[in-house]
Amino acid sequence: DMRLELLSAGLALTMLAAACGPARPATGAEGAKTEAPAAADPAAEEKQKQAEQKAVFDALAGDEAKIDDLADTGNGFALFHRGSARLKSPEYTVQQGGFEDMEAAVKAGNADAQLWVGTRMAYGLEGYQLKPNSGLMMLEKAANQDHIEAILAVGLMYEQDTFMHDVAKAKTWYERGAALGSDKAKDALAKLGKQEDF
Repeated sequence: DMRLELLSAGLALTMLAAACGPARPATGAEGAKTEAPAAADPAAEEKQKQAEQKAVFDALAGDEAKIDDLADTGNGFALFHRGSARLKSPEYTVQQGGFEDMEAAVKAGNADAQLWVGTRMAYGLEGYQLKPNSGLMMLEKAANQDHIEAILAVGLMYEQDTFMHDVAKAKTWYERGAALGSDKAKDALAKLGKQEDF
């Protein structure tokens, strides 16, 4: 009957729409899509954001009062700078402020802070609970911004960590570091190659 056909056609359309994912609202004057095409580098947008934050931070040329104000606005480079200084303080409350700055810098996407926090999470250091997987994910965020020390840390985890051990992934990260010109990554890659020979 006609109602059954309409019902099954409607159900088929609903299932098709669900399979294709949620509809995206059209934007622009004529309802045309204005989305930018997907970038070849998935971290390109984050790298651009970090470059802009760094330019603002660098423009302050070491003016600690202005850097402190900039950190209060959420600039990841200023937060990392202030956090690093606070962590060196002998005063417990100042040190706690340093940890808070580092966590805030992570949220702001700062690769140095992601390396710092990720390493401590990965190995359970300085009061951080041991969370190898969460630490590795944090390190990979920094590594995806082409942060050499983070790339090496990720490669090392894949190479040596009992739970994360994956020589192929370690090799891929070291190759990435080597392609960026890191001698340490080249050495790690050569050492890894010798291990594979056994």
